[in-house]
Amino acid sequence: RECPSGAITAGPKVMFNGYETWKSDSQKCTTYRITTKGGAMCGRCMKTCPWNLEGLFAEAPFRWAASNLPMAARALAGLDDMAGRGGLNDAKKWWWDLELAEDGAYRPASHPVNRRGLSRDLKLRAEDQTMAVYPAPLAPHPYPYPFPMDREAGIKAFEALVSAGEYRRRIAAGDTGHIHRYVNGEGQGDASPVIQAVVSTVETLSNGISKFAFAALDGSPLPEWRAGAHIDVLVAPGMMRQYSMSGDPANRDVYEVAVLREDEGRGGSLLMHRIFTEGRRVFISRPISHFELQDNAGRSVLMGGGIGVTPMVAFGHTLHAEGRDFALHYSVSKPDDLAFARDLRSFAWAGKVAEHVSSQGGRADFATIFADLTVDDHVYVCGPDGYMDAVMAAAAAAGLPDENLHREYFSVPEQPDYENYAFDLMLRRSGRRIRVEAEETASDALVAKGYAVDVKCADGLCGVCKCGLLAGEVEHRDFVLSDRQRADSIILCQSRAAREDGVLEIDL
Repeated sequence: RECPSGAITAGPKVMFNGYETWKSDSQKCTTYRITTKGGAMCGRCMKTCPWNLEGLFAEAPFRWAASNLPMAARALAGLDDMAGRGGLNDAKKWWWDLELAEDGAYRPASHPVNRRGLSRDLKLRAEDQTMAVYPAPLAPHPYPYPFPMDREAGIKAFEALVSAGEYRRRIAAGDTGHIHRYVNGEGQGDASPVIQAVVSTVETLSNGISKFAFAALDGSPLPEWRAGAHIDVLVAPGMMRQYSMSGDPANRDVYEVAVLREDEGRGGSLLMHRIFTEGRRVFISRPISHFELQDNAGRSVLMGGGIGVTPMVAFGHTLHAEGRDFALHYSVSKPDDLAFARDLRSFAWAGKVAEHVSSQGGRADFATIFADLTVDDHVYVCGPDGYMDAVMAAAAAAGLPDENLHREYFSVPEQPDYENYAFDLMLRRSGRRIRVEAEETASDALVAKGYAVDVKCADGLCGVCKCGLLAGEVEHRDFVLSDRQRADSIILCQSRAAREDGVLEIDL
């Protein structure tokens, strides 16, 4: 979307589908500028395609040459350049300038888009390409879901390709070892990275919160999941959002998520409330677990603030089914915010639930709630930052150790004014040393050197890029790891060396 501020200036760097991206926020929207390192679309494929009938190739002799003399392509393209023909042609271009409209559909862009002519002096090299050097076995899956591209593997495969003559010679000799036969699901086990689903029901829980239920498109049982898991929901192409699952893990007929409509948010929840109607076909990810119940816990205290009660519902179902002791405290500002009250009061374990409404003088007394906890008990919390901070502080004051306190963030909390230093990563398995400059993250530096690092949120919230830490002083900037976990783990998308030119040894 076009921001009121106009041109995009370099902002925080994030990762999007394997590309380095700069993020620029304005009051009304967030804009991303995607930059590919060294790679560029040169347009030669269209200039030299005999069926394009563009430029010189509108003439029969040149069409014949392009069709029958493939090695003449470079010379023909150069000749076309000299004639000043075969440039931009709106009637015959092979791309579409689209933007996301307010109704959720993609329509022709209503404002100027980036356009440029042919790169006549571009020298194509495999190592400079980002997309074009992926042979079929390494190609992305056919789903609208992030694909962690392995550029180094693509370059090696490209360089190993045999010539047409060598291909024919091997076939004639009966050698078929160089032929790849694609098998459905290859590289992904037997499952795709996404589930094709349908919105089975939409229920309004309160003003601003709706509960969406997703069923498998073919009606089959959905994959198993554990309480505390979340799913990625593809709201629209290029717009993926993560939502905690709120249903009963024992029910595999549907996945349930509750979505708060954020009028001043990034647009995902607004669009979802507008276009996710019953019967709509959507893509969702398989359940992802980073916020889980501890098997060795004594009593579990579940603390949900507002929409943060969502994962606590799933926790409650599991704890009840396992016959474990627990209590759920649901805190809101006013009665109208009790979106989950009807559901919670209907459950078999409704007696374990306490509702706290601040405007009615019922604010939760954390000191009283945690007064009788022992060192074997665990506290789980999700909600606004201030609420979670207060819960964690009260639980710690009651004597619970840090490893017994668990929280899940919905968004990046306010952070200190950090200063970034350049530092080095020492990779234990290879002995390789990689420099991380002040303006880049550890995950960016690793990806740039050809290492596959899964990055999703890039904000230190999801834990996908967690890596073992073997040595070095770290400035932890994540919101996932406990203090104990930080002793031997690091979140690569945010955390970095605490001192300039420091060295962090990681298990990679």
